Amino acid sequence: MRFFSSTKKIKSEKGHLIRIIPYEEIYLTSLIHMYDTYNPPGSVLGLPPLDREKRHQWVQDMINRGTNLVALYGDIVIGHASLFSMPVNWAEYFIFIHQDFQRQGIGTAITFYVIDWAKQESLSTIWLTVERKNYVAISLCRKAGFKRIGSSGDCWEMILTITQE
Repeated sequence: MRFFSSTKKIKSEKGHLIRIIPYEEIYLTSLIHMYDTYNPPGSVLGLPPLDREKRHQWVQDMINRGTNLVALYGDIVIGHASLFSMPVNWAEYFIFIHQDFQRQGIGTAITFYVIDWAKQESLSTIWLTVERKNYVAISLCRKAGFKRIGSSGDCWEMILTITQE
């Protein structure tokens, strides 16, 4: 997969101007700070990791392995999304929005940005897992066209078929 290349500006439902941009190394400290202040830690599938050192390594691993976007309020990272290559032209999708900016349409804007990018990249499918009790995330996924394909423990597996393989 290539990296994200374009930017997008949105206005959150609270009127905040948010920029969605491809990740750059200059935002690493702010990205780590977003995860260090995410509350409650470990609340989404055990993420972000509770241990500070493990959490920082987890962030670095996502940056190294994924195609990453950040959402900025001013120069502060308030959201992060990654796509990870999988076999057969699929990608795994991952998104976090800092709790101070949730339920403002930012996750929706990022998700649709990612889907548009995936279409341009000719990906066939985006896959994700979501906790079955995370009704907001499930609603967002359904709104974006994801379909539930199964369950694993307390999680749903969902896919969005973009192109036929």
